[in-house]
Amino acid sequence: MRTREWVVLIIVIAAAFSFTFSYFSSLYYHRTTTKTVTVTETIELTPTATTLTPDEEYRESVQKLLQDVMKWVESHRGLRFKEEVDVVILTKEWVIEHWGIGFLNLTEVRLEEKILKSLFIIPRDFNLTKFKAGRAGYLIAASAGNKIYIVKEAFNPNERLRAGGILAHELMHVLQGEYFELPEPATSDERDALNALVEGDADLLSAHYISEHGGVKSNPLESYFDPLTALWLFPYIYGKPFVEYVYEKEGWSGVNALYENPPRSTAEVLHPEKYLEGWRPLKPSFSSKIGNGWKLMMQDTLGEYFIREMLRAHLSFFAANESAEGWRGDVIQLYEKGEAYLIRWKIVWENHEEAKEFTDAFRELLQKVGANETSTNIWTTATEVISIKASGTEVLIEIVSPPGEMMKEAVEAASPS
Repeated sequence: MRTREWVVLIIVIAAAFSFTFSYFSSLYYHRTTTKTVTVTETIELTPTATTLTPDEEYRESVQKLLQDVMKWVESHRGLRFKEEVDVVILTKEWVIEHWGIGFLNLTEVRLEEKILKSLFIIPRDFNLTKFKAGRAGYLIAASAGNKIYIVKEAFNPNERLRAGGILAHELMHVLQGEYFELPEPATSDERDALNALVEGDADLLSAHYISEHGGVKSNPLESYFDPLTALWLFPYIYGKPFVEYVYEKEGWSGVNALYENPPRSTAEVLHPEKYLEGWRPLKPSFSSKIGNGWKLMMQDTLGEYFIREMLRAHLSFFAANESAEGWRGDVIQLYEKGEAYLIRWKIVWENHEEAKEFTDAFRELLQKVGANETSTNIWTTATEVISIKASGTEVLIEIVSPPGEMMKEAVEAASPS
């Protein structure tokens, strides 16, 4: 997939700290070939009046700053733009209306919500669709192909340090589209790793721009955010440190080489030294599907970072980090049969000790959320029955809802394979 087809959105959380970063809408790749953006509110590129209107003055200021930043980016990053870069100016109202819920795959969101609730990251009454749709309101700027979209209410070209950093970030996305390609991600974990490379490269360049122009760009901290938000922001929290680790050892040529052999897991991004040593995750699987009317709705790999945030939702930050390290690979499946559902999740660890550490942490999590251990390795909540079994370096978690006869049928159908 060519990077020029990515739609990248920038958000800012100004109340917490002064930084900007971009994000992939809905945490998925969106290609301009499948999503057509019709801009209904633009400003003419060429002023027609002798006296400039406020809108024309704004566009002229944006264009002048853009040209200055483009020259800096070409010189600093060592890549020249192959095409002219256009600017499209939007309003926040337009963005919320057109880039909100319309970008969501509601079936995927429903299944994701079921996973997040069953693994105790969000409460039962949480509306994930509303959460994701609301993210469009944070838009400051976006890029697609050789176009940069600016939200006028959130972008002041006269604040040259901050605005220049945003443009440097977006211009790097334009260059990524012109020079590099990345594979289609096969799993959520791989998607987050690829996004971390893309956003990390852009954010590092933005940080260099701000630093060279007298400012300091802070990196967001995982611990500042709740687990769900931290999952969403993974590429922006850990992308820059990952790319910077490679840059400090191998320069921009080393960063460019990342696109030829990108990280395929959040574990590699979290531990860049492992990536450079050639470490790669395993890909466990289930040997057979569950029959008897159960329909496989999704299969995915969640990864080390997801496990970390799942545990952090109820345990200490330190305990969550320690218990998630040592991840080697995982596969999760979600089946449905009528209103019932079954989740089975196989996680492989580096060794028996790492598997036990995670198992103990997950049991503690179950205690924290009020689950009752009704028999060995079986826990119940008001809505689900949870089984956790460890064998060597593998841990198998099975979750069935609702409890009762359906649970017995599902557990028998989902016997380990």
